[in-house]
Amino acid sequence: MLGLVRSHPFWVASAVCVLLSWAGGCLGAGFRTEVPVGAGKTLPLYVYLPQQPSKYRCPGVVVAAGVGAPKIAQYHEHCRLLADRGFIVAFMDPSNYPEDMTPGPLEWDRGVGNFFGSLNQGIVGAKLIFDRDSYLASFRAAVDFLCFHPAADPARIALSGFSQPANAILEYACKDPRIKALVWNYGGWPWIFPYQPAQLPPVLIFHGEDDDIYDVKYARQLAEELRLSMKYHEVAIYPAQNHMFNIYYDLIKENRYMKPALLDAFERLVSFLNRVMAVPSR
Repeated sequence: MLGLVRSHPFWVASAVCVLLSWAGGCLGAGFRTEVPVGAGKTLPLYVYLPQQPSKYRCPGVVVAAGVGAPKIAQYHEHCRLLADRGFIVAFMDPSNYPEDMTPGPLEWDRGVGNFFGSLNQGIVGAKLIFDRDSYLASFRAAVDFLCFHPAADPARIALSGFSQPANAILEYACKDPRIKALVWNYGGWPWIFPYQPAQLPPVLIFHGEDDDIYDVKYARQLAEELRLSMKYHEVAIYPAQNHMFNIYYDLIKENRYMKPALLDAFERLVSFLNRVMAVPSR
């Protein structure tokens, strides 16, 4: 590490600051808790709270990402920044995969860490063939947590799913009328859950044109289904962008402000949530 600091002092220092903002359970402006999901099991939630006072109860967002996401610092930064815009955020991995079996924040996107991360994704994907219920139960637990939080507005709850969980939020939102908005981030086959487009709340679709995990055609297909069902939706497909484009940057070499697509997508996200959930001025 000392050698890296000497050769890349600015970027490594930035990475260390991002990591320290959530490591050790402090999470900057947030905290880690566990909520029941049935059968004596619990689900870890990483909760981020707005720091500015508001005369209204705050809208809530459940951010759901794939296996190992709680170890990925960029997701925590995304959630903290959402909280800075006035949202109460509950971040989770709906698969409830053991965190001690997933790669760390500086390993998951390279080398052996990338291999084990992909292997874990495959294991969870195979499990989904036989057991969707436990996956969906994670969403209910997180939504329940927000609805009962004293500072959250239970009439303004959104779901934001990334990759594999993006598919699950479509089915879940059809069954839970408390969900007022969806953010579908680059999902697709083979883990598409059954859903009825006509039963969905407003949807914001994000996808990269060059996504190498889930083909962009699935974003266009979802948009067409919503159009035919006359459901409100917005589509943001970014040219020359890959999977995780609105979250990822290299912790060693970059920061989020070097990623124009990431910054643009975040502003689109905040604007969409405020508009479709009719969030009052704070």
